[in-house]
Amino acid sequence: MFTLAISLDSLSVYIVTVDMLVLLIYILYLIQKKRALEASIKSIASFITAYFMNTGAEVKVSCFKVDGDRHFVTLIESEPLKRFRYSNVLENNLITHIFKTTGNVVEKIYWRFPVQLNKTVVDADDAGNQLSNDIYFSDVPTIAVVKPDAEYSVSEMSWDEFEASKKKPE
Repeated sequence: MFTLAISLDSLSVYIVTVDMLVLLIYILYLIQKKRALEASIKSIASFITAYFMNTGAEVKVSCFKVDGDRHFVTLIESEPLKRFRYSNVLENNLITHIFKTTGNVVEKIYWRFPVQLNKTVVDADDAGNQLSNDIYFSDVPTIAVVKPDAEYSVSEMSWDEFEASKKKPE
């Protein structure tokens, strides 16, 4: 049989109390750090949303912190608008405004422009009668429309035959 006797003298009680206090302080520090991170993410997302709302664009923003780094990465999702065509120019200005306003450093901004086709556009494109009237795509010079009856053939030809086929009027 094994007997364990613990005597709690004042030094042992102090050491256990200090250990518990240090552990409690560390837990509170981690909780506060998590709250500060959530507050930073919320402030960046709300700033970007308000920034674009002033211009009339509705965006969805998500933000996260890269592990082991103090910088943030932001994901912006918007409908495809013509003014966002050169969004890389807008990024530097936006990153500077975020730093001045919130004090947080955004390292990268990623853009997502989902194109959703509704049933009427898909039916019209299948029929080949109408094209989408989306403003973003309206200034595209030419749109290749594939005719359903067209047959393609691929074969080898000499360079002279290729040059002659280019000169033929169709």
